[in-house]
Amino acid sequence: MAMPPTFVIRHITVADALPVRLDVLRRGTPSQDAAYDGDDEPHTTHIGATIGDRVVATSTWLIRPWQHDPATTAVQLRGMAVLDEMQNTGVGHALIDAGISHTYSVGARYVWAKARDSALYFYERCGFVIVGGQFTEPASGLPHHLVLFATVTA
Repeated sequence: MAMPPTFVIRHITVADALPVRLDVLRRGTPSQDAAYDGDDEPHTTHIGATIGDRVVATSTWLIRPWQHDPATTAVQLRGMAVLDEMQNTGVGHALIDAGISHTYSVGARYVWAKARDSALYFYERCGFVIVGGQFTEPASGLPHHLVLFATVTA
């Protein structure tokens, strides 16, 4: 079996992220809009994996309060997407690691996301815990759970 190409984790633009989001996160869903509120905010960070000039995975990290501790700095992970041919190569975990490092730099206590149920195992392997019950995300029509990563311990 051939080894996957070597990828580089780096900051990308929202324009770089949109095609990957659309391909992975909107495929077969009612919405074809892959842009998010907050994509262009000054403190939003887009981290991607590239092979050469091609973006093969993306994640977006927004300063957003965690519902159970709204007074504490938190980051919401959105738009976590890895192209099919790069699944199970470690690229997703590398994006999470880079994003968690980013959250330390902004002093966030929590990272949270609305995770598709089909990806819960991935998030758990990356250190997130499932919080609360299942819900349907309107844009995709798919079942989700909130997941939480506490960046520091009290």
